Amino acid sequence: MSMVAAAKEAGIDTYHGTVKRMMENRHYMGDDFYPAIIDVNTFTEAMLERQRRAKKLGRTDRIKPPVKKTSPTTFTLGTIKEFYDDPAKQAEYLYSLIESEAT
Repeated sequence: MSMVAAAKEAGIDTYHGTVKRMMENRHYMGDDFYPAIIDVNTFTEAMLERQRRAKKLGRTDRIKPPVKKTSPTTFTLGTIKEFYDDPAKQAEYLYSLIESEAT
């Protein structure tokens, strides 16, 4: 059954790409925030079936390696010249003085 047909049978009317992303989302197996709506075995079987079909169709070269992202971890704070009675305004001002030293 196609992904769209399976989604329609489950009462979800959406596109192929959306169904694929839903089927790859590990949150549906449950975690600290999300309740489980699919068991680990079914999720794994679906993943293996997607991989089998991709191999059969010669689409295994389309997987891109993950991009390693780094965030700056060094910051400087400019000279504090203004003081506000409103804590929110003071915080906004202080945040505006933060500069990243990332290259």
